[in-house]
Amino acid sequence: MSHLSQLLDESARTAVTAEDTVSGWSVGLVLFGICLTLPTLYTGAITAKQLGFIDAAKAIGLASAVLALMSIPAAIVGAQTRLSSYLIIEFVFGKKGSDYVNILLALTLLGWFAVTAGFFGQTLAIALEEIWGLAPPTWSLTLVSSAMILVTTLFGFKAIDRLALFAVPLLICFLIYVSKLAMTDVSWPAVLNIRGANPDYFYTAVSTVVGSLIVGVVLMPDLSRYARTTGDCVSASLLGNGLGNFFSMLMGVLPAMITGLVDPMAYMIALGLAGSAFIILVFATWTTNSVNLYSTTLAVAVVRTKTPEWKLMLVIGAVGTGLAMLGITDHFIEFLEWLGVIVPPIAGIYLVDYFLLGQQRFPPELRASLPDYDRAAMAAWVIGTILSAIIFVTEVSVSNIPSLDALVVTAPIYLVCRRCWHSRLNRSPSAP
Repeated sequence: MSHLSQLLDESARTAVTAEDTVSGWSVGLVLFGICLTLPTLYTGAITAKQLGFIDAAKAIGLASAVLALMSIPAAIVGAQTRLSSYLIIEFVFGKKGSDYVNILLALTLLGWFAVTAGFFGQTLAIALEEIWGLAPPTWSLTLVSSAMILVTTLFGFKAIDRLALFAVPLLICFLIYVSKLAMTDVSWPAVLNIRGANPDYFYTAVSTVVGSLIVGVVLMPDLSRYARTTGDCVSASLLGNGLGNFFSMLMGVLPAMITGLVDPMAYMIALGLAGSAFIILVFATWTTNSVNLYSTTLAVAVVRTKTPEWKLMLVIGAVGTGLAMLGITDHFIEFLEWLGVIVPPIAGIYLVDYFLLGQQRFPPELRASLPDYDRAAMAAWVIGTILSAIIFVTEVSVSNIPSLDALVVTAPIYLVCRRCWHSRLNRSPSAP
């Protein structure tokens, strides 16, 4: 298995070299591909059912803008340091403190892998029954699809990048065609006049949409470390988390509203697209879940430093598949809402550390000198997460968007904590 280990050429423990960098367009396409998946289409459909077309488009647009703007500074940190999110977190939280943060991130990413795998299995079951009259158990389809995704991800980021370059343009064209087909016998005024079941759902929808990609925003350095320039970070963020998310969810809105069906495979079958939808959705889920599995492996690899990455990936893939088979998709919306609360404080801390406190050096020789726990970062993380959860539960919101609330609350807490506990290492550019 040593060959497989060599295929994972972008180690979580080393910096990306200049020769391995790519354009913002390439990184943005991978991000775009992450958005083009079954959970995203499903979220768009749920939003439309609650709000109607106009308010759903507004909620998705606002959430996409928030995601794009939040991801730009995180992407810049990755491009300038060339490090994965997990090494950056180690410098900020300490050698042992970062383990707790990375475990949380690994669990959220594992949840995403499991959710996507579960949706994929359900979609395949619907497609096979409709196209060929077959009715294999959903768990077996989830198992087979996860194995395919695992093989792709073992070949690393470059394989995912090549897959995205092929799959994303194809998916965009297909989803446009689906929406156009759904509009064949329906006028735009009729669509615009469709009212949702719950107009008060607007900010909940924004929160849910932001929660659907907030982990990706926090972990932007995993992908942006491959971006050549700061400008590439901006274009990748706007293309992927901004336009990509808005487009993907909007493509789930129109067919769902017109057909009255929420499941993407179900409404595509209703539109007479069973065969082509089957192929396209395979590509969509394949690309996204490869990235989910890749990022989860990076998180665990930093904690389990002596275990080969390919072994970690196999174990993670098996656990995620098991969760999918147990029905994690039944709790999808609640999962998204809580992600938007517990994950942003991590980004708030490392962004404040980098941009406001000027701790912008991550020399490998300093890793041995890092404290086990950075008390300021750990205290801010715990306090910020608890306060964010309280705000979310009590609905006493600052911005009406829990993810933004989490950032707004955590950033000043970290600055106060840093005054109480000074950093043991000066990592500013002027430091010796």
